Amino acid sequence: MRFIALIIFFLIGLTNIVLASATVGKLDFEKLFYGDIIDPQNHIKPIGMALIGDFSGAILENDKNEQFFIMEGDEINLENQIFHIKSISPDGIVLRSKMEKETILRFPDQKKIIEKKVVGDWKSQQLPVIDLETYKRLAKSLGAPNFFINAIKTPPVTTRSRAGRLGIVVSENLPILLLKQLGLRPNDIILEIQKVPVLETERLFSEITPDSLSEVLLEVQRDDKLRIIRITQ
Repeated sequence: MRFIALIIFFLIGLTNIVLASATVGKLDFEKLFYGDIIDPQNHIKPIGMALIGDFSGAILENDKNEQFFIMEGDEINLENQIFHIKSISPDGIVLRSKMEKETILRFPDQKKIIEKKVVGDWKSQQLPVIDLETYKRLAKSLGAPNFFINAIKTPPVTTRSRAGRLGIVVSENLPILLLKQLGLRPNDIILEIQKVPVLETERLFSEITPDSLSEVLLEVQRDDKLRIIRITQ
């Protein structure tokens, strides 16, 4: 009887070791591919539902007190981790991580709706211009190869996103094969590079150099949806 008890004790102990090893292995695997998993609620908070021109969504505020507009289907970058906006309703905003973990951000006031009818004003405003040399310098600072830089023959077209943010339109004249490698498409609107607004070129030049980058995160608007594109060097 004592012998049987020892065998059972041994099997239970062995099972616990196997389960513990599997758990550790899973945690290491997740950290290896996703880094330290963050809680979105520590970095952003919902301000209210929003109507921006013809688009409906919500306003978020980050830990720098910067506000931005999101819609269902968008992607946002929080501490270099990408979250998908699964749904937006008066009950809250549902975010889904790359690990399929969902987080609900609750509105402080379910009835609060922020409405901005400013699309006409945006269209009437003169857009800033980036000259050709600055554009090429920007491409070079991001590590673009020389043949790509040499293919740039005209200054970029600047525009505004659906929410009025300034950006650069990806030209249809750039080499399509390289664009595919970068995850870009013609007519994408590049809004931010490494969370720096793309038209703040001097700031980009001071903060971003090819040698300092192992990967680049671009925020783009494609077909009226925000996308985060990760480019590894």
